[in-house]
Amino acid sequence: MSDNRYAFIFPAFTSDYTDHPGRDIPGFDVRFNEFLIKAAGYTDPELAAFHFLENSFLDHELRTQYITFSYSCALSLLLRKAQLYPAITAGYSMGIYAALFDAGSVSFETGLELIKLAYQSLHASLNNPFGMGTLIGLNERDIQQIIEQASLRIEITNQNASHSFVVSGYRDDMQRLMELAKEEGALHSRSLSVTIPYHSRYLEEGAMNFAGRISDLEISAPQTHVISLIDQISLTTPEIIRTELVRNLFHPLNWYATMEVMRAQYVTQFIECGPSQALAKNARFVDGIRFFPLSAMLP
Repeated sequence: MSDNRYAFIFPAFTSDYTDHPGRDIPGFDVRFNEFLIKAAGYTDPELAAFHFLENSFLDHELRTQYITFSYSCALSLLLRKAQLYPAITAGYSMGIYAALFDAGSVSFETGLELIKLAYQSLHASLNNPFGMGTLIGLNERDIQQIIEQASLRIEITNQNASHSFVVSGYRDDMQRLMELAKEEGALHSRSLSVTIPYHSRYLEEGAMNFAGRISDLEISAPQTHVISLIDQISLTTPEIIRTELVRNLFHPLNWYATMEVMRAQYVTQFIECGPSQALAKNARFVDGIRFFPLSAMLP
């Protein structure tokens, strides 16, 4: 194991808990509940009533982010307690907050505050129904051509693999894109259960408001190599991190390029620190990327 270089990967949120890895890890429930109770006291008392099956809050966009953040933080601490340390850390979309917590750049409370302020700032800036979706089986040029020919108010906002993309924009245009993509030959298309078009230009106003609201939050230099999903630079200073937190909201990401850069830096094992295995499933479309189950990493 000593020759392995790990990358800890933090997801944004989850759509289900059917395969959440923490259930098989000794000590996870205690650690997760500690974080969840703290989050309930700091942000939303209803979080204390969370249950994976009976009260999952999967229909509540903001609470799902709090829960995923708490879950991710609990897993990363258990990994470090087991003396598994990442060479590189990356946060997928809103997973950036958990990545920064893991790297020692923000406290748990500051991470919660960042999540809350981002959601509030973005939500307040939107006057129309928006959404996001995923498309698998078409390349970027195919998707862009559909968008332009149908004059859709949609942007490609993330690339997960060579033929796997995330799109953001107006909800009615999103539905039309899903239909046209299927006609064009997409293998899979679906709308995501979010109302904010993350990583699109529609969020620039909200992102600027967010920038002003986080100016006084304490952010430290990370103790672990944290990589940007926008341009794959290293986030090394508090100033660079503040800039990244803002632009992460309204700039497109490239998860595919980020994984390739990490692999080029000799990462041998990718570990998803979250309540599902969505990113690991995405990686099935990327040659040479190996995700390892947490149950195999922890005693």
